[in-house]
Amino acid sequence: MDRRTFLKSAGRRQAGRGKQQQLLAGLAPYNGPWTESEVSHLLRRCLFGASQPETAYFLSLNPAAAVDELINNTHTAAPPVRDYGLLEDEGVLYDDLGVAIGQTWVNDPNTASDPVIRSQINGRRVQSLKKWWAGLILNRQRSIQEKMVLFWHHHFSIQESEVSDAAMLYRHHRLLRDNALGNFKTLVREVTIDPAMLLHLNGYLNSKQAPDENYARELQELFTVGKGNDSLYTEDDVIAAARVLTGWRISDNPLGVYADTDAHDTGNKTFSSFYNNSTISGSTDLYQELDALIDMIFSTTEAARFICRKLYKWFVYYEISEATETEVILPMADRLMQDNFDIRPALALLLKSEHFFALSSQACYIKTPFDFIAGTLREFSVPIPPYTDYVNGYPFFGNIYQQAARMQQQLFQPPDVSGWPSYYQEPMFYELWVNSNSLPRRADYTNALVDEGVLDLRAYVLQTSNPADPDQLVSDICERLLRYPLSDTSRNYVKTRFLTNNTAENSIWINAWNSQNNSYIDNALRDLFRFLMNLPEFHLC
Repeated sequence: MDRRTFLKSAGRRQAGRGKQQQLLAGLAPYNGPWTESEVSHLLRRCLFGASQPETAYFLSLNPAAAVDELINNTHTAAPPVRDYGLLEDEGVLYDDLGVAIGQTWVNDPNTASDPVIRSQINGRRVQSLKKWWAGLILNRQRSIQEKMVLFWHHHFSIQESEVSDAAMLYRHHRLLRDNALGNFKTLVREVTIDPAMLLHLNGYLNSKQAPDENYARELQELFTVGKGNDSLYTEDDVIAAARVLTGWRISDNPLGVYADTDAHDTGNKTFSSFYNNSTISGSTDLYQELDALIDMIFSTTEAARFICRKLYKWFVYYEISEATETEVILPMADRLMQDNFDIRPALALLLKSEHFFALSSQACYIKTPFDFIAGTLREFSVPIPPYTDYVNGYPFFGNIYQQAARMQQQLFQPPDVSGWPSYYQEPMFYELWVNSNSLPRRADYTNALVDEGVLDLRAYVLQTSNPADPDQLVSDICERLLRYPLSDTSRNYVKTRFLTNNTAENSIWINAWNSQNNSYIDNALRDLFRFLMNLPEFHLC
């Protein structure tokens, strides 16, 4: 099935979306119904899927308390470890002498004298880093933290193909993780002089003799003020910012950065009216100029509005109408500025709002690959090894990493510096997640989970209200599994095709269930779930 056919089948939410948005409520606190539907909406947007016990837990809270738990419940992750054994070069075996198996490598400088072995060690460490991150996503707590880490990875997109160094990649990731719900302004400052970013966007080459505008441009265009109608920075602003950022260099052992004053442009830098014609005085203190640049950028209202729009597209919907801009984005940005760019209060304001829980904000975008993969495992309570289990867990996590990559979401390798196109590329946006390549891979994945017995289908249906009743069973499964409901006609089709042997006789399923006709039950459930998880509605979040 191609994208057009897929979306035509599931496009109930797409048609007229812009008109519906005009009628949506703003950021007033949500006080409406608090049912499994609203809880599922919140959890699937903020987590990577939710099990029935988790849904029941959050159902016991009120909406505000549920959001508070999601945004306040964060944890510090233990670092990735060595999960590989000996290395080989031209038939000769070598060991990574810097770190023992099962111990972390993140502080080891990898100083093997043979460049081939050094490269092999680095490659193995990069692979363990990928597995580790996939494991953290699969083992996510009752917290929005993992979704926010991925958000910042999309926002400050760096690519393994450009950076490659495992220690740099980990350090960059840890920076995003430590600041995932912290201060946006602080995070931008730290990312600006992060070794991985300096390498990725050529900041380490920027000097007064040959100013490099690459990072200075992306700092404004992609990271802080964007290219909207009200973002009127100029080409001269890019040049001036590049001059401010001259002289930052990377140190290898220990990994870090330092200021090379000889390479720094100490002249004054004057900016346009967009930045109130500010002048940053030249200095030999690179940190002072960096702070002045960040303060100047974040003195604009557009810095707050820009990041609020990106958060909105990540958690709610990709289209921002004029009404949404006025009723949601602007007050959210005001709150962000009031809190000096601390992300948590502004994000809580959005997630607790009438707008977020409005019916037209639900089931309106297509699951990302990690939402699809991890969410399915979570939905069926599949046992997952702890993220620290390098023996049993890392091979499993590596497989998940590869599955997501084949579905077009590869950790540490977004397509370009703008991140994943599904969040910014008009007019397709989320629809880009499904195409003639990725959609069959999604089907292969869920089919394999069913056929190989990874999903305990019997346990899943035992959690429904009355599994012996085929009508109620189909209704309960669809309500839990699909964010957008099937019509009565479709549910009846599912029942007759898979449970009652293509007849209207409910007694066929009732008798099979009550007599525990395992062959009939298992075959019917296997075919039923294969079918449901290949429906377009299953891909909506």
